[in-house]
Amino acid sequence: MEQTGKHRLQHLDMLRGLCALGVVVSHLRSLLVVPYSEAHRHSGVDMILFALGGLGHECVIAFFALSGFLVGGSTLAAMRAGRFTWRDYGVARLSRLWTVLIPALALTAALDFIGSSLGPEGAYQGALAATIQSGPTPTEPANHSLQAFFGSVFFLQTIVTPIFGSNRPLWSLANEAWYYLAFPLLAFAFFHRAPVVRALCAAAGLTTLALLPTDIALLGVPWIAGALAADHPAPPSPMRAIGGSVATLAALGVSHISRTLVGDIALGCAIAFWLRDLAAFRPIGGLYAGAARGLSEISYTLYAVHFPLLLMLWFWLLAPDQSQPGFGVLALMALLLAVALAYATGVWFLFERRTDAVRGWMRRRLGLAARRP
Repeated sequence: MEQTGKHRLQHLDMLRGLCALGVVVSHLRSLLVVPYSEAHRHSGVDMILFALGGLGHECVIAFFALSGFLVGGSTLAAMRAGRFTWRDYGVARLSRLWTVLIPALALTAALDFIGSSLGPEGAYQGALAATIQSGPTPTEPANHSLQAFFGSVFFLQTIVTPIFGSNRPLWSLANEAWYYLAFPLLAFAFFHRAPVVRALCAAAGLTTLALLPTDIALLGVPWIAGALAADHPAPPSPMRAIGGSVATLAALGVSHISRTLVGDIALGCAIAFWLRDLAAFRPIGGLYAGAARGLSEISYTLYAVHFPLLLMLWFWLLAPDQSQPGFGVLALMALLLAVALAYATGVWFLFERRTDAVRGWMRRRLGLAARRP
């Protein structure tokens, strides 16, 4: 998912940034706070903590709809204008993914090594799985093999290989990468002029989805819904936006309570329906504009690098202790959130902000014209 320059959609920037923060807060809550069933009190503030701190998965579903809206929508627009080429598209998508992913994998290895030296014995083999809801388990310990590393580089984690190291959030990048491949194939089945090409693309796209695990293939439905929403722009409608917001909140409740694939798909499609109006609303200036752009800029890096850092710090400084809900643990969560944001900003500065340079290098290596996709 990406936007650049004057083509940025401010409110989608804010949503993307908030979703990345939501994933981090969810992991912080899992590491630092006892489960809801073990809490001694359930005040209003505590209920908000458990509610907001339990939406990490739903935030990832929102990412899928956002990615479909931004990447899928721009792909359809390029196809309609006759500007789509596979080489340009492949370079754009791989440079976007790899510029962050490969450094994130290297940093995961380094942080896991430090954490295994400083933390409790067996922590990365799942010794504390009964305490924390995220992280290594005895059946899925942190795997630092070359197979897992290159499996993640080529987006085969959870499909053929385990996720590399402790970085569990990287599961969603396998989904993203295969949606990037399958969607243009399926779109060409409708848009290409040659019947033979349409048939071949349809077969290739459906085969790609059929070879994926069922849950990965079906979670592509919100991605496609986002792309179709972007392909049918309309003037902003307050009533439609309110309806979309209500539908999204209802689907969020169903998804959070049921934790089923059907609930995830319903939530993603509701968000996709809502994105069109959110994108069309007038931008806001001031602090909101700066926060939206800043959070959006680092959102991918934040998502990809935060968990090994937080897990290492918990193993080293706090494990196996967790806290009852209260203002003390909220202050600790805020401190570690600030640490994660500072860390992600530094990694973004070193790597993600150079995505255009990486893209240009890949184009030159492939002999492509120096133009944007």
